[in-house]
Amino acid sequence: MVHGSTKLIRSEDVSVVIKTLAKHQCHFGIRGGGHGQFPLASSVESGVTINFGNMNSTTWNPETKLASVQPGSHWQAVYETLAPFGIVVAGARVAEVGVGGYLTGGGLSFHQSSHGMGCDNVANFEVVLASGEIVNANASSNPDLWKALKGSSGNLGLVTCFDMYSIEYADQTKPVVWGGTVRFPESSGREIADAMIDFTDNIHKDENSSTILAWAYDPERSTGPVISAAIFNTEARVKPAAFDGFYSVDGMSSDNTRVATLTEHTADLGFGLDAGYHDVWYTGAFQSDARPVKFAADRFAKLIQELEQVAPSPVSGLTTSLLFQPLSKSMTDKGIRNGGNVVGLDRFTARANGVLVLLIAAVKDAEPEKLIEPKLAKFMDDVDADSAALRLKWEWRYLNYASGMQDVVASYGTKVISKIRAVANKYDPQGVFQNLRASGFKIPRDITKDEL
Repeated sequence: MVHGSTKLIRSEDVSVVIKTLAKHQCHFGIRGGGHGQFPLASSVESGVTINFGNMNSTTWNPETKLASVQPGSHWQAVYETLAPFGIVVAGARVAEVGVGGYLTGGGLSFHQSSHGMGCDNVANFEVVLASGEIVNANASSNPDLWKALKGSSGNLGLVTCFDMYSIEYADQTKPVVWGGTVRFPESSGREIADAMIDFTDNIHKDENSSTILAWAYDPERSTGPVISAAIFNTEARVKPAAFDGFYSVDGMSSDNTRVATLTEHTADLGFGLDAGYHDVWYTGAFQSDARPVKFAADRFAKLIQELEQVAPSPVSGLTTSLLFQPLSKSMTDKGIRNGGNVVGLDRFTARANGVLVLLIAAVKDAEPEKLIEPKLAKFMDDVDADSAALRLKWEWRYLNYASGMQDVVASYGTKVISKIRAVANKYDPQGVFQNLRASGFKIPRDITKDEL
């Protein structure tokens, strides 16, 4: 049994490693920033973990207007590097999130409605194929691989650099955005759910504003769930009209919004990312409507009781959060404009905007993790069943939020999966990334689900 990790510095090193692993039929995992949300998301029990931690630089080319970001970087460092130039890229909203997995899994950001997913903002991938060949994938060179890398995770190769389109700050001499968190008591839940849906349905009117709505339970701070809305405007407009619905809700208990750098804002957001804890994540989606949001919030109160019964917080350190955020046609339209991706979301947003739901629970040890996991799975099943009964359910999962138990790539739709498989067969004919890669999500072998 082989256990090991290799830290790499150059693309040429990556080439040598993948050729060696393929030659000896050695299983491997891929680790970028290491923020994977389930066991073995970015590592391997028996084999070699390809660790990109030392490939973590960010550079800016003022002539091409592209930022070159390596896969082992974390987004806070990326933002810090680019801010002096008055630019930013479409990256994560939490400082500790790594670049590689985020971008190959899709990528939701503060700029998603104005510029599309993070992956939609990659002009070029430098990627090491299973053969060890180092190639560029962009709109003119290997365009099929370029599109397929946008959402297919680690199924096609090892990305060693992302050349990303830059986004100028509203005032390049002041690289700041407006945002923060507003909080409400649990009694305001139904009103805030309505405000969330109103924001989602009107997102096309202000594509520079975004939100994440959360019900959070941390027994060290409160006896019950606290509702908060993270609200942001990338043009640094203070309290834009897009958030009037949130500010009209009765009972707001705090408001820490301010104009600040992305580095400061991303350091403040850290849903379910406490270092050293064992996390369980589940995700789903439905058409924009307040009813499933309210059902999930009510069900969350029951879930807290269920989790406390099997993993009492004084012993397990239990915390849990339920989050909602918009999935908009504005976002997917930008992706199509930039060459398309393989996430498969646009087939839903073409008809209506939607809501992404994420459930996170964290405990200190592996034993309570085993006890809470089925409770979270049942919660998401119940939310899916409720939205299905209302004919609002979307058969789609966001890869970067999914449990390892969820069949993510299958939710992209049969047409998309066929395209991903064709690209995999072309660039990895021996199936190295399907047969030897032991981390993350794979391309489904058999698809029986309907396209919609």
